[in-house]
Amino acid sequence: MAQPLPTTAQPDASTVITRFCQHLEFFASHPPLEVSPLASGENNLNYYVRTLRGEYVLRRYPTETVGVCRQQELRCQHAAAAAGLAPAPLCLNNHQQLLISEYVSGGETLQLTPTRLLMLASNVARLHSLKVQTPLLAINQYLHKLMHNVQWDTLTPAVALYSALQYTATEFEQLTPDIVLCHMDLHQGNLLWAGERIWLLDFEYAQLADSSFDIAALSLHFALSKEQEMAFLARYYQQRRFVDNQSAQRYQQSLCQRLALAKILYSGFCWLWYQAQAESQAAAAQWCATLNTLLD
Repeated sequence: MAQPLPTTAQPDASTVITRFCQHLEFFASHPPLEVSPLASGENNLNYYVRTLRGEYVLRRYPTETVGVCRQQELRCQHAAAAAGLAPAPLCLNNHQQLLISEYVSGGETLQLTPTRLLMLASNVARLHSLKVQTPLLAINQYLHKLMHNVQWDTLTPAVALYSALQYTATEFEQLTPDIVLCHMDLHQGNLLWAGERIWLLDFEYAQLADSSFDIAALSLHFALSKEQEMAFLARYYQQRRFVDNQSAQRYQQSLCQRLALAKILYSGFCWLWYQAQAESQAAAAQWCATLNTLLD
């Protein structure tokens, strides 16, 4: 049986991963010829693996991760891959806490241009049209879980912000929803530009949620201007293919309301998530500032 991987990268991590792969059934008939670290996500270690058969990404999950369903992640990525939006997942090993996926060669972090902004809007609309059985985001429950995970030095400033988030969630839930498959973590690190296409990565938080959350995430992470956001939304509306103009108009009016609140809630998610990571206090402070600006 293969030995568990280290949870932090060591100087000889590539050697360790190479030996580890040699004991995995997936690589039994085509052992690794080359292994090298890739840029890691917030909580994952990612490695490029080349064999005679092809190129792969081996993604290692931290053993302390709780509350994330890897089968759900796999289903969502499978659906996105079938639609040409994501690399195909090839092997999920829950015992070893790893996922092996196709490797997209020649990729680079997505840099937005006017053309790519419209492509991104089309991709998000296509993702939102996919049918996958996943749980529905319960906003207040998620906020409570995030708040509970933080060890606060003093609760006084946090309580006021948390109360504002709860109030916003209540307001949000009174609006007519648009429940779709959302990625829920659309930032530059999870968007790859390769082969004149945009690829979505890391479906760890993908679930059913209101469509405005993905749009809010993109607008905040990329700091979209009003003009960029309007261009994005115009292409997004077009790709959602509403039954008639009246339906499209009602949706546009509703989304404008939901998007303003979704930006507050998404900023709150990020603030609380980073606040729970001892090494991410700078990011937590940035999201706290963004949240306060949106609430003013």
